[in-house]
Parts: sequence; structure tokens; C-alpha cells
Amino acid sequence: MQGAKGSKRRGGWRAGAVGAGGALWLAAGSARADNLVGSTLTALGVPEEVAAEQNIIIAYAVAAGIALAAILFTVVALRAARAARKTAFGREDELTALSVRLDTAESILAAEPDALFIWTPESLRASPGTFQARPRIVGSTAGLVDPASGDLDYNYLLERLRPENAGRLNTAVQRLRRLGARFSLHVEALDGRIFEAEGRPAGALAVLWLRDVTGERAEVARLTERMRQADADRARYEAHLMEVPCPAWRRDGEGRLAWVNRAYATAVDAASPEDAVSRELELLGEEALSAMRRTLFDKPRVKSRTHAIMSGERRALDVVESHLDGGTAGIAIDVTAEENLQDDLKRHIDSHAETLNRLNTAVAICGPDKRLKFRNHAFEELWGLDAAWLDEEPTDGAVLDELRAQRRLPEQANFQAWKQARMELYTSTEPVEEFWHLPDGRTVKLNAQAHPFGGVIYLYENVTERLNLESSYNTLARVQRETIDHLYEGVAVFGSDGRLKLSNPAYGRIWGLSDEQLADEPHVSDVIDLSRALYAEPEEAELLRTQVTTVSGMRANATGRLNRPDETVVDFAIVPLPDGATLITYLDVTDATRMEIALRERNDALETADRLKSEFISHVSYQLRTPLTNIIGFGEILESEMFGGLEPRQHEYMQGILESSQTLLDTVNDILDLAVIEAGAMTLDLSDMEISEVLYAAEEFAQRPAQKSKVGLKVDCPADTGAIRADEKRIKQIMINLLSNALSFTSPGDTITIGARRHENSVELYVADTGDGIKPEFQSTVFDRFEAHGGQDRRRGAGLGLSLVRSFVELHGGWVTLESAPDLGTRVTCHLPVRAAPPRPPETPALSDQGAVVD
Repeated sequence: MQGAKGSKRRGGWRAGAVGAGGALWLAAGSARADNLVGSTLTALGVPEEVAAEQNIIIAYAVAAGIALAAILFTVVALRAARAARKTAFGREDELTALSVRLDTAESILAAEPDALFIWTPESLRASPGTFQARPRIVGSTAGLVDPASGDLDYNYLLERLRPENAGRLNTAVQRLRRLGARFSLHVEALDGRIFEAEGRPAGALAVLWLRDVTGERAEVARLTERMRQADADRARYEAHLMEVPCPAWRRDGEGRLAWVNRAYATAVDAASPEDAVSRELELLGEEALSAMRRTLFDKPRVKSRTHAIMSGERRALDVVESHLDGGTAGIAIDVTAEENLQDDLKRHIDSHAETLNRLNTAVAICGPDKRLKFRNHAFEELWGLDAAWLDEEPTDGAVLDELRAQRRLPEQANFQAWKQARMELYTSTEPVEEFWHLPDGRTVKLNAQAHPFGGVIYLYENVTERLNLESSYNTLARVQRETIDHLYEGVAVFGSDGRLKLSNPAYGRIWGLSDEQLADEPHVSDVIDLSRALYAEPEEAELLRTQVTTVSGMRANATGRLNRPDETVVDFAIVPLPDGATLITYLDVTDATRMEIALRERNDALETADRLKSEFISHVSYQLRTPLTNIIGFGEILESEMFGGLEPRQHEYMQGILESSQTLLDTVNDILDLAVIEAGAMTLDLSDMEISEVLYAAEEFAQRPAQKSKVGLKVDCPADTGAIRADEKRIKQIMINLLSNALSFTSPGDTITIGARRHENSVELYVADTGDGIKPEFQSTVFDRFEAHGGQDRRRGAGLGLSLVRSFVELHGGWVTLESAPDLGTRVTCHLPVRAAPPRPPETPALSDQGAVVD
């Protein structure tokens, strides 16, 4: 803009200078003309005064001419200056517009999403193959710049590309710069990105467009694959339709054939599908086509049955045609065979109806619409319904309603539900057989099943007389059969021909005969041969054969007992029947015989054991406890130094004697308690006892041995444990035995827990330790008498403690459980009822806990 204004000023100055110069030149010319005229007049002899006067006139004339010329020249100069200024203003506007366009173009190039490399004409004049000229780069270059310096040039771009792609691009750019050859190619960067490179000349410039098409190429590849797949699917679909044995076609929007398959071409006698389309050979008649067009006008699909000439024959076709985008598609299925079968079926049904009308069994057939389609004459006679009404094809439900109105159906508490159940036959696949006992005394047998073509077939048979006879016979036979089959005795009936007519399961079980062996009425000789190994003597089998096969008139009953080789004892009875048959019964009395023997032996053993127990208890009571009592008494006297002092070693020995004597006395007491319990003479002294008192008393008992063994004691007794009704002495004895057992299996540093848990109707008392535990192979016998398994370096006890625990707990109506694992410890839990059962009065003379007999 400043340049344009300067041009204007310079143009105006030049126009003014031109006008002033012209005026000065005219004035100088006028002076020269004056001098020239005066010299000329003087030379001609004109007087100087005249010459001077003429000179003045001429001078004025010349001056006037010069002034006029100056004025004209000034006007022309002003007009020229005005035109120059106008031209300058126009050029200034054009220059402004060009500047605006240049700024717009540069802005557009800067906003271009592609990177543009622009070589100037100077670059184009460079020698081929040189890369010294740096192109101007505009557009989106963020993804191409050098991350280290932030710069971008053409050489760095080539380094970012794969070598083979860089060479291709460089060659194309050189050809563009030298020859102006356009190019378009795809190059791949080292980081895997794909760029589209396009080069073309732009006037005197060479321009390279570089665009990142990584995502677009993937999308194009995906769309290309989808298009390829769609083309392949379409080709397969068309190939499949081409091979379909049914005629198929497709029409355009005008209703003309656009495509047909081979079956269509064969049906219309065309050389090929293309020939059929080009000749527009129609398979269907004009009437059928018009009807389908009218239907397709307002419906998406039409299906109809029509006839057409195919390969010179008249065929029945089911045609289906549907709307498609831009036209319709159709297919024709040849149902000629089906139509012929329907005609044959109709003739068969008519013949079948004539046959059914001759039957005495009432027959009724209802169609899929549940209407009566057929009934024979026997149906009308059985139910007495109006023939004219039946001709109207009433519904199945209406027929039942009519029969109910005439009281010709079984009485039902809920007729609608019963009727609905009859309607379910239409959807059932299982046949139904029922007996209808009608109010008039008749019994009708109903057989109903679904019809193959839909609906239900009903068969009604009046079985009143037959059922009366069968009922009497079946009742008698069923009672006899059920009675015989449920007998514990084996029963067999042999006929006069010696063959087995009847047998029950017990007979086969006793003689080891299967149902297959007893089937088909085997002869008595065959039956004997099958079970001969079970007869101890041949005479026993011959007796059976003789009793069954004898023809003498003197047949008598026979009974006996068979001691078989398999140690089975069987009692038998043979009874002749009036019709010549023979009834044989067998009773397995093996168990009863063995039980009888066992009971006798057990009774003898129990009597002997009871006697031995009594003798043992009496002997131990007087022979063991009395000396032990004396030993303990005298030992305590010596220990108390009543008859003189003892040395420390003597005190130690006396304590050992007392402890051993007390241990022996405890063992004797345990043996006596077990003997009393086994004799059934043990009674419980039941009272209400606080569980916590028992637990803390047991803890106090175990304090000294626990401290001696350096074993920790802990009591776990919740506040809500409360009281139970039990024998407090025996409960304490239970806990002491459990603690003694736990102390035997613990080591210094272990812990013994005495605890209790109360439930709704029971209480758990337990002793748990962290000692050695009990090996799995010993856990099943720890509660047996005289079973003692001492730990390592420990003395084994008598093995009576846990046995007494279980016996005392069971006397209270409870049970004992054991949980133990080697090296993890043992937990013995006693489950006791809250209220133990009161002690029962002894059935035999009771033994006191001291071993004496209580009278």
C-alpha cells in the first residue's frame, strides 16, 4: 500500500514538472523569435523604429501564441496526470487483492492436514540427483519432525522411511523436479505408519503432498475384505440357487425376468438360464402371474398352488414369491406327487369309511378343528344321537355336552375340568384307554389317540357283560396269586402230567431256580435234576418224584425236614389235590434252627460268664482291696513318723510305696466299676450339679501333676453353661480319667484345656491337649478295655480309664467322640443330656462300688 501511494505522488510531480518545463521552453522560444524578427527587418532596410514597433507586435503575437500553447499543454498534462493516477489506483487495488489471495492461500496451506514440500524454480534448476536445495514445507508436519531438534527437511523424511520406500520416493521426486512427471505411491515408515505420497507440478513449482493414511488404509482393507466376502457369498448363493432342483427366478422392478436357475431353464425348455432370461420365457401362465401381481401389490409375500407345463408334462406347483429391493424373487416346488397322494388318500378314506360302518365298535373321528368329521352306524346306535345333528359336524365339546344332557356320560364332580382333559388329547402323542361307567349301568371302553392328519380317533366298545365275567374271575385269581406270591413259604403245584403249573418266588429262592428255569411248565424230573445238588440223599428226591407222578389211587399227605448239604434246613409238606395235581410247600427254617442253637449256647455262656463275674468280683473285693487298704494305712503311719523319724531317702521310698499302692487301688476300683456296669448293677445317684464346679474341681486335682510335668492347664467354661442333672461323683470320675489320660500324652510346654459347651438339650464336656496325639490305627480301640498305648518314654497304664469314661457317659444316656492327630493333640468330648434318665431298678442283685453284694 505504501508503494502504491508513493507511485501516485511521483506521477503527480512528474505531470507538474512537465507543464512548467513546457512553459519555460515556450518563453525562451518567444525571446529567440523576437531577436530573430528584429535582425531580419533591420537587414531589409526597415527603419529601426518601424522595425522596433513591428518587433513589439510580433513579440506580443508570439507571446500570446506561446501562452495559448502553454495553456493547452498544461491542460493536456493535467489530463495525463489524472489518467496516470487512475491507473496507479487500479494497480494498487489489484496489488491489494493479490496480497489478500496470497495470505489466504498461505493460510490454507498452513491448515492443510497433509505435509506439502514445495520446490521453487531455483531448486528446479539444480543439477539432477542433488538434495542441497531445501524445499518450503507447509501443512501438518507434527508427525514428521525430528524429535531431537524439532526441524524437518526432505532428507530427514527419507531417513524416516523404509529403505526401499525411500528410494522409490526419491526417484519419483527427482523425475518430478527434472521432468514434471506426476506420481502417486504409498510408502511405509520405520514405525509402521503408511503415507500416501503424491507429486505434481504447480506452475513453475514442484509440489509433494504427503498424507498419513494408516487408519484409512486399514479401513479400506477392511471394507475391501467385506466387499470381497460379500461378493463371494453372493457368488456362492447364486451358485447354490443355480443348482437347486426347483425352479427359481428374480424379477426387476418392471416385472421382467432378471435371473433364473438351471431348473427354471430346463422347465421352460431353454438352452441355458441366460437364454430363458433373454427370451423372457415364463414358467407360469398369465392368469397365475396376474393373480400373484395383484396379491404382491399390498403384501410382502404370496404363496399359491397352481399348475404349469414342465418338460412337456402338467405339474402341480407350490409357488412362493416375495418382494426384494428393486424387484421380486420366487421359487416353485413341484408337489405333483403330493397331490397324487392326496387323491389316493381320499379314495382310501372313503373305502375306510365304508369298512368302519360295518364294524360293531363305535368309531368317531374329529379333525384338527375339533369338529366331528366321521362316525359310523355303531356310534349312532351306541349313543342314540340325532343323525341330522351329527351331519352338521358339531364340535367334540358339543357332543360331550349333548351326551351329558342325556345322562350318557360318567358322573363327574367337575365336568368342565374333565371335558378340558378330553380336549388335551388333540395335543398328546400317547394313546388313552379308559372305561366309562355310565349312569344306566353300561360300561364303555374308550380308546383314543391322535389322528395322523390331526384330530383324534375315538373307539367305543360296550364291554359291560365281558367285564362282569372278567371281574369275578380276575378278582379270584388276583387274590390267590397275591396270597401265594407273598407267602414266606415256597409253594409249587404240579399237574397230573407231572409238569409245574404254579409256583411262587419263595419256591425258586429256596431251591435256587431262576424264573427262566421255571418257565414253560418244566417236568418234575427236570426240576429235581436242576436242584439235585441240594438233596443230601437220593431217597429225598425220589420221594418227591413218586408223590407227584404216582398213578395209584392211594395218595397221602407227607411231611418232613431236609438237612441239605449247603447247611440249609427246609421243612416240606406234600398235599394231593382233588384234580390229580400235587401241592408241595417248603419252609426255610435254617435261621430259626440256627437261632435256637445259638440262643441255647449263648444262654449257657451267659450263665457261665455271670457266675465267673460274680466269683471274680467277690475274689478281688476280699483278696485285693483288703491287703491294699492295709498297705496304704501302714504306709501312711510310717510316713507320718508316728513311731520314729525317717531319713529323707526313706521318706522318698514311702511316698513311692503310697503312690504305687494308690495307683493299684484305683486300678482295682476301675475293674470293679466295669464289672458292676457289665453286670447291670451300676446305679446313678442323680442330682442337680453345677458344671463349672466339676470343671474347677478337676483342674484342682490336676494342678500338682501338671506342675510336676510342666504342663499348662486352662478352663474354658462359659457363664451360661449352668447345671445338669447327673451323678456328680461319676462326672468327676469321668473328668479325672480324661485328665489323667491327657497328662500321659503331653510333654513340658504343652497345654491341657478343660471345657464345656451347652446346647439346647445337651452339654459337651471335653478335655483337649496339644500333646503327642493318637495314631489313626489306634483311635478305633482306645475306648476298649485293657487297650493302653503309652507315648514315647512313658509308662503304659492299664487301659481302663477311657473305657470307664465311655461306660459312665452311656449310663447317663450320652456318647463320647474322639478327635486326634499325631503331633497335634487330642480332644475327647462327652455329650451328656441336660437331664439324665432316672436309674432303673436292678434286675439282679446289685454290686456296691466296694465289691460287696447288696441284699
